[in-house]
Amino acid sequence: MVNISCNQNSSHSIRGLHLFIVFFGILKFLIHVIALKGYGYHADEIYYVELGKEWQWGFPDISPFVTWVAHISKLLFGSSLTGYRILPCFFSAATVVITGYITYFLGGRRLAITIACSAIICSPAFLATSYLLQPAVFDEFFWTLLSFALIAYLQTRKTSFLWLMAIALAFGILNKYSILLLVFTVLVAWLICGRRATAPHWKKLILPAIVFLLILAPHIAWQFEQNFPIYKFTTQVAKTNFDIDLGDYFLQLFFFHGAAVAVWSAGLIFLMTNRQSKEYFFLGLASLMVIAILSVLKGKLYYGLGLFPLLFANGGYCWALMLNHFKTAFKVMFIGMLYVFALFSLPVVIPIFSITNNKFYMSEMVELTGFSRPLRYEDGTYGKMPQFFADMTDWEYLTTKVENASIQPSTLGKAEVILTDDYAIAGALKHYGSNELPFVISAKNSFLNQSPKSLDQHTIIYLTKSTGLAVKGVAGKVTLIDTIHSNNSHINGLCIYRLSFLTKAFKQQYARDRLIFVEK
Repeated sequence: MVNISCNQNSSHSIRGLHLFIVFFGILKFLIHVIALKGYGYHADEIYYVELGKEWQWGFPDISPFVTWVAHISKLLFGSSLTGYRILPCFFSAATVVITGYITYFLGGRRLAITIACSAIICSPAFLATSYLLQPAVFDEFFWTLLSFALIAYLQTRKTSFLWLMAIALAFGILNKYSILLLVFTVLVAWLICGRRATAPHWKKLILPAIVFLLILAPHIAWQFEQNFPIYKFTTQVAKTNFDIDLGDYFLQLFFFHGAAVAVWSAGLIFLMTNRQSKEYFFLGLASLMVIAILSVLKGKLYYGLGLFPLLFANGGYCWALMLNHFKTAFKVMFIGMLYVFALFSLPVVIPIFSITNNKFYMSEMVELTGFSRPLRYEDGTYGKMPQFFADMTDWEYLTTKVENASIQPSTLGKAEVILTDDYAIAGALKHYGSNELPFVISAKNSFLNQSPKSLDQHTIIYLTKSTGLAVKGVAGKVTLIDTIHSNNSHINGLCIYRLSFLTKAFKQQYARDRLIFVEK
């Protein structure tokens, strides 16, 4: 009877832990549901929504998974902004749940799980990326799932976790190739640490490897058919994105997680120094390698955000071991610190205020703290609201302006197409434009698949922020119809031109732009 009672208590305890972990996932989901509509579509979202209207196995400049989510979201929830953001919120909630399970597999219980899950919930970096239809939220999920499957396999040696690793890696690649950085660093660290004895027998890898290849096969076939545009795109990005700002990268690393920096940094130190968990030292080394490589290659925090749930889990376990020596009040104070900091950072990362109130909040924050980094834009200028908020505004206003410009009478006839190099502007016009709007084309992004191979039109509408001599030589007749002024918006300073009698040089430049991704 005693054994039966113990087994029942153990079963209830484990079931309670499962529900406890799921609770944090629900909390994460509810936090983002309150402001799903926000200020409108983000520049990236509107691009993925338009590309997702047709199911494709690949695109010249992005991996296809995010467009599949857009396609499925439309089928399930309709073509509303809220509908497109529901699945990203589910994925972010699942990432929190998996973080809890990593902590559990490491040996952590309620306190450790609470700290780990609270850290990822309260991190401003994760709050900012958890509700938008962007690859980042799915990248975080697949990195975390892959880390969990690896740790679970090392603990249980169950082949099912090898299958899970194969699935997580395959879909992670279909979402963003950056997950290969995690695989590379883990393998290198594993070899350096002499962990060959922990490798599964090669026979156990055959079926998971087949599943991995089957999932990727259509995308690989598409890349082969298109002459591997990913190589061309990566080469182009490498030419234009080699500005290294180590100071800014480490600023993001230590400040953009808010109070949760105390958790992930403890997790990294714990992985590197804990003698009782030597089998995971290679994961700490791999984490350091990811941070170092990203700091050299680009220095953007969100490229490697998927690494941090692993560190949060280890940090939660580490802090639980230390806090168990203190009274309950101190534990509550530590966890409360995470949530208080997150509460103050919410208006910076989630659109819970009106635009006017957000600008006021940001100005007060800068005045009180002197910390203005959230207002810094990619071009080095500073705005009155964070750039990713500004990138959600005025898309319908833009469409109205362009539609009005396109119907203005001209002795040279109506414009046949609208040309822009900006993927977000092209996406917005396609999304909001009426049937009367001329066809929108673009050559420097995946809309090139819907664009003509050459510019043979007599008259076009041209959207660019270039002015003066930069535009004067593109056509025999250049007419500036309008200039859009919208402070702290993606479209601020955009000029609307009517071009007639396009020059040979301009047509050749259009053709060269297409060749960034395609052979013909």
